[in-house]
Amino acid sequence: MNPLPTVLALVFTVLMTGCVPGLCANTITQRASSPGGSYDAVVFTRDCGATTDYSTQVSLIRRGDHLRDQGGNVFISPHATGAQVEWVSPDTLLVHYGSTNPVLKVPHVAGIRIVYAGMP
Repeated sequence: MNPLPTVLALVFTVLMTGCVPGLCANTITQRASSPGGSYDAVVFTRDCGATTDYSTQVSLIRRGDHLRDQGGNVFISPHATGAQVEWVSPDTLLVHYGSTNPVLKVPHVAGIRIVYAGMP
């Protein structure tokens, strides 16, 4: 069995999401609490050094938790997009983002529905 495809997939994932702990820095640009107060949607810019471009990412975390040094669990764009989040109901999060080709757009996290739209 040739392990090369698996290794290449792992390297690609690390490069695109910047998931090497300790080598990256997250800068929060927006934090929005859900109407029920259970979750925070966090928009942040992830910088993993000179060999990668900045990326715009969104994570859904429990309210009061700190953003961990890892990639987003909701949305990841390999470029800065100026993304914004908006809660449209207690269980629905709207992610606005600019013209880009995201590498991650999940439809649900922790029972929260995620919808996507272009920038207003």
